[in-house]
Amino acid sequence: MKEQALWLYQQVTRRSRHALLQELRSTAQVPVAILFYHRVADSSPNDWTIGRDDFCRQLDWLQTNLEVVSLEEAQSRIRKPNVKQSVAITFDDGYADNAEFAIPELQRRGIRATYFVSTDFTESQQAFPHDRALATHLRPDSLEELRYYLELGMQLGAHTRSHCDCGTLADPGQIEHEILGSARQLETWLGIQVKYFAFPFGMPQNMTQAAVDCILKNGFKGFCSAYGAWNWPIGDEHSSEAIHLRRIHADPGLQRLKNWLTLDSRKLRQRVALPFDLTSLDSIQL
Repeated sequence: MKEQALWLYQQVTRRSRHALLQELRSTAQVPVAILFYHRVADSSPNDWTIGRDDFCRQLDWLQTNLEVVSLEEAQSRIRKPNVKQSVAITFDDGYADNAEFAIPELQRRGIRATYFVSTDFTESQQAFPHDRALATHLRPDSLEELRYYLELGMQLGAHTRSHCDCGTLADPGQIEHEILGSARQLETWLGIQVKYFAFPFGMPQNMTQAAVDCILKNGFKGFCSAYGAWNWPIGDEHSSEAIHLRRIHADPGLQRLKNWLTLDSRKLRQRVALPFDLTSLDSIQL
C-alpha cells in the first residue's frame, strides 16, 4: 500500500518535480544524493536487507535516470555549483553475503561503491549485535572478502571497530580507539589509505563534536551520516561543510528511492539540527 501511495503521489507531483529541477539547474543548485545499503541477499530478510532482484531494479533505475558516481566525485560536486543529477552508492557494516552478488554486480555495471566496515567483526567473525538480538547469525565479511572488494574496484571505509553508538562515547581515548582504530586496522590489513568514515546508526544523536573533531584532525576527507537528506552544492572548494556527507537509506524500496531522487519539494522544508559545528575547522588542511 505504501509503494502504491508513493507511486500515485509521484504521478500527481510530476510537473512540480520537473519545474523544481529546472529551477535548481538554473541556479546550479542541484543536490547530490548518496545512498547507503547494508546487505543484499534473498535469505533471512530484515529491515537492513534488500533482495537481489530489488537491488538490480534500483540500479537499473539509477543508471537510467541519474549519473552514478564515486563518493569522492560526489563530494567534489558538492563543493562546486552543480547542474547534474548524480548519486553515489555506499554500504555499511560489512556482510559476507555482499561478496556473493552485490559487489560483483556493481563491478559488472562499472559502479564504484564505498564499503564501510566495522573491523572487530571481520576479525572475530562473530555476528553483529543487531543480528544476534534477532537470533539471526549472519556472517560478517572476512579479510579475504575485503581484499576481493578492492580487487573489484570498491573503496573501503571505516565504520568503528565495534559498531558502537558514537553519541554515547565521552572519553577521547575511546572515541579515537573506535574511529581511528577501525581505519588503521583496515590500512594495516589491506595496505590502503582510508579516506572516509561512516557513523553507525548515523542519526544526529549518534554524532558528537568530539567524534567529528577526531575524524577531521586525523586526516579523513569526509564522514557520512544516515538520517536522510540531500547534499546541497556549496560553491566553495575550500569549505569544510562538504566534509559532512548526508545519505539516504536505500533498502526500503524503489518507490521511496524514486520519491527522494526525483526531488520531492516537501523535503526542501526539512531542516535537521546537528550536534556539531564545522565552521571552526576551516583552517584545517583538507
